[in-house]
Amino acid sequence: METIFAQSSKLGKAGVAVFRISGSKSLFVLQQLLDNNCSNITPRMVYCKKLIDPKNKELIDKAVVVYFQAPASFTGEDVVEIHTHGSIAIATMLSNVILSLDDVRLAEPGEFTRRAFLNGKFDLTAAEGIADLIEAETIWQHRQAVKQAGGELEILYDGWRQSLLNIISLLEAYIDFPDEDIPITILNNIVVASDVLKSTMTKHLNDNRKGELLRSGIKLAILGAPNVGKSSLLNLLMQRDIAIVSNIAGTTRDVIEGHLDIGGYPIILQDTAGIRDSDDFLEKEGIKRAIDSAKKADIRIIMLDVSCLTQFNPSSVDDLVDDNSIILINKIDLLEDVNTIDSAIDQLFLSNKNCLKISVQNNIGLDILLKMIENIAHNIAGISEIPHITRQRQRQHIVKALEYLENFNIENDLVLATEDVRMTIRNLSNVTGKISVEEVLGEIFSNFCIGK
Repeated sequence: METIFAQSSKLGKAGVAVFRISGSKSLFVLQQLLDNNCSNITPRMVYCKKLIDPKNKELIDKAVVVYFQAPASFTGEDVVEIHTHGSIAIATMLSNVILSLDDVRLAEPGEFTRRAFLNGKFDLTAAEGIADLIEAETIWQHRQAVKQAGGELEILYDGWRQSLLNIISLLEAYIDFPDEDIPITILNNIVVASDVLKSTMTKHLNDNRKGELLRSGIKLAILGAPNVGKSSLLNLLMQRDIAIVSNIAGTTRDVIEGHLDIGGYPIILQDTAGIRDSDDFLEKEGIKRAIDSAKKADIRIIMLDVSCLTQFNPSSVDDLVDDNSIILINKIDLLEDVNTIDSAIDQLFLSNKNCLKISVQNNIGLDILLKMIENIAHNIAGISEIPHITRQRQRQHIVKALEYLENFNIENDLVLATEDVRMTIRNLSNVTGKISVEEVLGEIFSNFCIGK
């Protein structure tokens, strides 16, 4: 393979910039930069060296360099890492010098990680975990990515694969020796093993997409009538003005989004148009989008104005209220005695749901609201001891694998039954990358940043 090079740290000014070289010519590149003063470089030792342009002997920078000898490196190849001052000029000079050398080229997105996978350093699920670790913005996203990058999904799926290999080895033995009767104990063991695996895979798929929600973000829609305080609540939670606040009904016409970390969970806040009867075409479209967003949301906040509580019809939101919904009664700062609305709440049966009295204007009850959101987020996306599916790609292959396993029947022709098991293994292999699938590899690694 060609030797590849890239800046692994972010481009631009910084205290330190990190560069990575991988391939058979890595040590040769380092020798050129050190003006052939590389005889005393010991693998995995850190050195402070002067980097020299080999053409004009100009000093580029005084840098920290580390050489990792294959296969004891991230990619499994010879790797050199260079840590310089984070100057744009230094980055430009160093890149120009390295890329001017023969058989050295700029790395493609994700190519370092791709080479690590191809050299057997980890499977595809761990590679995806590394990508998620780089992208993680909250503590729970980080924890899920660490578990996956550490190989927890790989261990789980490899266990399934081994069980299937045990089944297929028994079946193929009897295909090769058709004159031999299969002992009833062997048949029973095959049936029990396949049934256990089917149950395990079904439970794994029926996880309410917890891992995918945690990775991509939990959608929280705020809905209610005009002027109940939806946009004010969004701005308060985001701690900046991203929605226009006005007493004029119909101000919000479209779904406005903001991203927030609540208790370590990634929350995508959605402020929606006020729901009411309207003849305005644009406002009607906004109301339609509001209802659509609410139906697709993972968490819903339904806001009510305390002064209009007696006019509220709870049946109007019955199809939107579940265990993941919160009903907020806003503007309680306008009441002399908050307890006076308790009877109205009881009459509307709101007390049987997640109901909270707040004042967005005076920041009353917001800490309790944040805790309620965190608890719901934990219920729908919290990680557990058993790793969750984190991507649609993984889910599609596991669904297909389960379909083949459910078709498996020991009473069928043994050749056909064995083929069902073999196809189950093949689809599990597509998840982990135990077989070479170029299209899958291209899709995964193309999303990595340059230098990773």
